[in-house]
Amino acid sequence: MLSSVVIPVINIDGVDNILLEVRGNKLKHQPGEISFPGGKMEAHERPIDTAVREFCEELMCGEDSIDIISRLNQYIAPNKGIIYTFLGRVKDIDLGISNDEVERLLPVPISFFKTEQPTVIMNKVSFEPADDFPFEEMRIPKDYFDFKVDNEVIFYKYENEIIWGITAYIIRDFVSKINL
Repeated sequence: MLSSVVIPVINIDGVDNILLEVRGNKLKHQPGEISFPGGKMEAHERPIDTAVREFCEELMCGEDSIDIISRLNQYIAPNKGIIYTFLGRVKDIDLGISNDEVERLLPVPISFFKTEQPTVIMNKVSFEPADDFPFEEMRIPKDYFDFKVDNEVIFYKYENEIIWGITAYIIRDFVSKINL
């Protein structure tokens, strides 16, 4: 699956913020979690088109509310496929929006992410081969996959909110590359 998100930067009272969303509680996937505006690419779309379309749909605004500044990195998210990211400067927008997809908006000062290190948890992930895995045919022992690998999960605590997973990874990567 291919998706695109915008890292939307908005200036509030002279302070640059990353504008995140608290996802609607009735959504099927990841209700109540914090994420960037974005979503699945349609077959006919370019990544930038998806990013802008999803931003406008979720934040209930027109395309004139966001200026895309740059395409950033691509990420591979567990069970989500490839995610394209774009940096955007938000212009005139209603910060009080709420709809089925977005419970509310959450502006977080970029300076918070520059000064606060995320909490890092190392999970162990194991591989469990299928019952019909052809060990004998492949000439490998049945304990070949008896190992665990580290899987880093990071999260930021901002006020009473938890920003974690791919959203936190993208933020950490983004703020490590900017000078403010």
